[in-house]
Amino acid sequence: MVIMAAPQQIDRQTFLANVRQSGLLTAEETANVEKDLAFSNRGRSIARVLIEKGLLTRFQAERLLVGRTAGFLLGQYRVLDQIGRGGMGRVFKAEHRTMRRIVALKVLAPHLLRTDRARELFLREVRAAAQLVHPNIVTAYDANEIEGRTFLVLEYVDGPNLEQLVRRQGPLPVGQACDYVRQIAIGLQCAHLLGMVHRDVKPANILVQRRGLNGGDVGLVKISDFGLARLHNPNAADEFSDHPGTIMTKDNTVMGTPDYLSPEQARSLHNTDIRSDLYSLGCTFYFLLTGQVVFPGGNTLDKLIRHGAEKAPDVRDARPETPTEVAAVVAKLLAKHPPDRYQTPAELAAALEPFAVSGPTPWAPLPPPAELLEEDVAAPANPDAVFQASDEWSALSNTVTQGGSPTPGPAFTFHGVRARIGSVVRGRPAWLIWGVLLGCMFVLGVAAATMLFLLAHVHS
Repeated sequence: MVIMAAPQQIDRQTFLANVRQSGLLTAEETANVEKDLAFSNRGRSIARVLIEKGLLTRFQAERLLVGRTAGFLLGQYRVLDQIGRGGMGRVFKAEHRTMRRIVALKVLAPHLLRTDRARELFLREVRAAAQLVHPNIVTAYDANEIEGRTFLVLEYVDGPNLEQLVRRQGPLPVGQACDYVRQIAIGLQCAHLLGMVHRDVKPANILVQRRGLNGGDVGLVKISDFGLARLHNPNAADEFSDHPGTIMTKDNTVMGTPDYLSPEQARSLHNTDIRSDLYSLGCTFYFLLTGQVVFPGGNTLDKLIRHGAEKAPDVRDARPETPTEVAAVVAKLLAKHPPDRYQTPAELAAALEPFAVSGPTPWAPLPPPAELLEEDVAAPANPDAVFQASDEWSALSNTVTQGGSPTPGPAFTFHGVRARIGSVVRGRPAWLIWGVLLGCMFVLGVAAATMLFLLAHVHS
């Protein structure tokens, strides 16, 4: 747990010293800032102007204001924002300082690579993933380790994942859901032709790019985390089998996400092929159409048993307007036995073609809270720990949605509650605030008097 220090104002000199130490601005840029903003003595005011000028991002400014000066530069990359976090690690939006290309940096949690064999497995997997070059697969540009931090450099996708999209927008139109699943199938076919299996297909691992090919308005979906599914369990890399590129898992170990796991993968990681990914895609299809998982409720064991033994519900029970033909596609994907499913992703893509409706992605980023740069933020006990390993990884891996996948979310702090209360009160007339308080006191007084009267009546 991180202990938060008392909030305090930051002055001009301290903030500019933090900027210089961070390395985010050149010496010339820093000198120009000092000259142009000589009128202000408050660090927060300077930060706001630097954001408006495009010299700092909001993410960078917030951390500099609380004294965090390290972690913004990782090799050739300048970290711009944090866009996700979970049991696998954290994902940052970054810019290559020479090429000016925007990328996603996935900084892996230290526990995933704690042994030499785990690191060897990681290298094997990312080398295989690097072969996947397809519009419907997130491209892996690079993998590196700097100062003990292992990270992947990935294509940046400017939209949400499918879990976020459905959680905010609700179930997708049938035609759009068919188009998204069709695109995923086309991407999986590319992997299938190279002999690769994803093993963790789920809505949280499917990203939606708001612009399609050639900058069009049609949403483009991309499969992420190819080659990383087997790193979820740190024990999985302790022993390798005799077959190159494979691993032996320990007894009673299950890899994958229970809500999207095929029956055969629940029994054995190695006895899986592309048809296991198609089952997981069927679970994803069901979620896109209904907004819920195939077998909601219960614990992990309950879900695994139901996926292995219980017939999947008809999607029309939750979404009656689903065409019979589309419901049949979902049912075939969710067949218990692999021979009863589609045998290749290409078959699935062809089956969905008549029902797929392309269109723009219904997503607009939420505006950032206005108070982030208006209230002083409490400084952390260790202000330079942007990327440092801590017990936070285990806490993050337990932050899950109903679908069972890690989801981003800010840490809870009492100061955060204070800031939210402040944002509600700020700007209201004093008479209104006092009126509300007096009204609440009056209601409480009446309630107390009524209770005393009732108690006295009962006693008599």
